[in-house]
Amino acid sequence: MLLSGRTALVTGAAGKIGAAIARRLAEEGCRVVMTDIKEPELEEAASQLRQREQGASVITRRLDVACEDEVAQVFASLEHLDILVNNAGVTRAGSIAGLTLEEWRETLDLNLTSVFLCAKHALPLLRRSSRPAVVNISSINALRANPGFPAYSAAKSGIMALTRQLVLEGAAWGLRANCISPASIVTREVQGQQWPNPDFQANVDCYPAGRLGYPEDVANAVLFLASDLASFVNGADLPLDGGMSALAPGALVRDRLRARWKPGRYAFVSREEEAPEVRREDSGGPKP
Repeated sequence: MLLSGRTALVTGAAGKIGAAIARRLAEEGCRVVMTDIKEPELEEAASQLRQREQGASVITRRLDVACEDEVAQVFASLEHLDILVNNAGVTRAGSIAGLTLEEWRETLDLNLTSVFLCAKHALPLLRRSSRPAVVNISSINALRANPGFPAYSAAKSGIMALTRQLVLEGAAWGLRANCISPASIVTREVQGQQWPNPDFQANVDCYPAGRLGYPEDVANAVLFLASDLASFVNGADLPLDGGMSALAPGALVRDRLRARWKPGRYAFVSREEEAPEVRREDSGGPKP
């Protein structure tokens, strides 16, 4: 087991991604502290984890990650901590001109200030660990502009910068800090249900992997960065987007370019003395 004897705290653990992260860490022998502001959903997620992983050591704590008093109390209640996973966050849509100051501040508080607060109050505990690690969940929106998400993108970009600061502040005592930047993350069940929807398929077309991300994809990346497998990975950002960020815009909008990298949905046909053309296939592409 990669994390046997270690303790991790996961914020936002009531959601699909947070619950998957907690489960994956528990599978590798980690004692997990699951936190969230949504107490009923948090207890349900913890109950499901215990049923699935018999003998797993799991405790829950209510936590408003934007409230320093609550953050301080939760970390003060812990005797030991090796891994901090800052997963909690919220998405607020709107234009720069349309967002209110309150919406801007709320988005930054829940996505960025929360990471600062949890790191601040976790550091005394992590400093006593022999293998301390922080994994922050950023977003592909920090790397590529997405219309309608200025506050969210700004907050997620800030997480990357804050992660690098953590590397420097913890270098003397062996702290590693990294972040993950996922694209769209949707459960397998929902992707299967949505597959016949043309709008959903148009979204999937942006991903060379032929599907959107699963919560388990994020959980596996967290496990890697938190474990000794990544002992020389420090200050890194891991894009988790199925290859989307590798694409130039023309590869998405020009059919002849699409034909070169979408063989599951498009067939590349060569004819003598003619330029290649695109023929649509009936298969609809790879299924999730």
